[in-house]
Amino acid sequence: MVTAPALAELLGPWATGADPLNEQLAAAIGQAIERGDLAAGARLPSERELATALGLSRTTIVLAYSRLRDAGLVRSRQGSGTRVIGRDDPGAAARTGLVQPYVSDGDTAARAGTSAGLLATVPRLDDAMDPGLVELTIGAMRAGPIVLEAAAAAIAEDVPELLTDFGYRPFGLAPLRAEIAAHFEELGVATDAEQIIVTSGAQQAVDLVAQELVGRDGVAALENPTYVGAIDAMRAAGARMIPLASDDSGVRVDLVEAALSATAVRVLFVVPTFQNPTGSVLPEDRRRELAALVAGSDTLLVEDLTPDIGLGRGVPAPIAAFDRAGRVLTIGSLSKVGWGGLRLGWIRAPRALVGQLLSRKTVADHGTSPIVQAIGLRLLVRRDDLAIGALAAAAERRAVVSEALRALLPEWEWTEPAGGLSTWVRLPDADAGRFSRVAAEHGVVVRPGPLFSPDGGCRDYVRIAIGEEPERLREGIRRMAAAWESSREAIRRERPLLSLSV
Repeated sequence: MVTAPALAELLGPWATGADPLNEQLAAAIGQAIERGDLAAGARLPSERELATALGLSRTTIVLAYSRLRDAGLVRSRQGSGTRVIGRDDPGAAARTGLVQPYVSDGDTAARAGTSAGLLATVPRLDDAMDPGLVELTIGAMRAGPIVLEAAAAAIAEDVPELLTDFGYRPFGLAPLRAEIAAHFEELGVATDAEQIIVTSGAQQAVDLVAQELVGRDGVAALENPTYVGAIDAMRAAGARMIPLASDDSGVRVDLVEAALSATAVRVLFVVPTFQNPTGSVLPEDRRRELAALVAGSDTLLVEDLTPDIGLGRGVPAPIAAFDRAGRVLTIGSLSKVGWGGLRLGWIRAPRALVGQLLSRKTVADHGTSPIVQAIGLRLLVRRDDLAIGALAAAAERRAVVSEALRALLPEWEWTEPAGGLSTWVRLPDADAGRFSRVAAEHGVVVRPGPLFSPDGGCRDYVRIAIGEEPERLREGIRRMAAAWESSREAIRRERPLLSLSV
């Protein structure tokens, strides 16, 4: 078997272009197979191991391996991993498009969701994070006591009645939808339960938007940087993306206006509160301006409020509060404020779009788990307690990370995040992709900036997710400092990089 560190060393500096990282990685491995550096029958590292070694998301590795399978260069089998098939024809890989970078059409990401792709990548129960690694990649916290209390009460009191029903509710449970609508009303957004679709996490909500409202060859405008899951969803849908630069307060309205004037943008996707990855909060005046911009256009605005662990406390009202034309959809979730393992989210949509989104949701899964919804309802009823606890825990973690960065990595540049669970850091005169690989060798995993950029930019940034416990965060920064000290010359950029973001 080829170990993950050995493969990383063999590939060398492969992430040098602007194409999606999964495509560049597949091309690099394909070239290694063509050269004979990876012999037929060689077993490649698992997705998890290679993701750790390269400092990438596991999704990126899954998509890269999928491309190699489609090109006939590797074969994946349950229990035996991914192995090189090899080519007798030296030009075969070039003809597959793996040797030269190319523009993604979204097919590969879509194929990764097919039954064959899933069978090759189904995780096992023992496929957990390495306890020896510090994972600064999860922008969410572990469940607190309130989640355990809600789960226990739901199992004891709600599940017996739920089991008397067939369990197929594409809209979601009526009491939960009513409670979500009440939450929006508290935020100043007029809402009734008929506008709410319960989803299996915010990621499913983002995917529904990408597939149904953008679609193949449709155009989506996104902040640069932005939530990596939104980028992945748009690529999987075959959409084209326009990156919009941000400043310390969030997306720039003048650039949004220019994009909407120049191109038929179907969806404008923004993360206005505790933006992922920067942690910024979009001011109220910009929220009003964005709502006004889409009001007179054919563009839909989608705001993702998932990172708002305060559930609206102390921040401006959602953009939907200023929507008078029915052009704004709002996505929310309990993943950050409660527990990511619930996989419970929602979409608040204008009435004219509810049926269209519900049809796509029905095809996807016939409805989110009623048992999960019962737990979520109990959590939402206690949303004040939930939000207060999450805000306090996140503030403690941000303080720990900021203190450690100032003490151990004073050369690095960052703006104190206004809230949320991530810190966006600029590395002085260094390539973030290279640094993330060195950091993994020192036992800490951090994601490089290009993962969060629709055009593969932000190459001198890393996102430090701060969901871990404080002591683990301190240890992670200590390991990053050691990695930086050992390799700052090796990872220096060969030429100045243009950063299109804050």
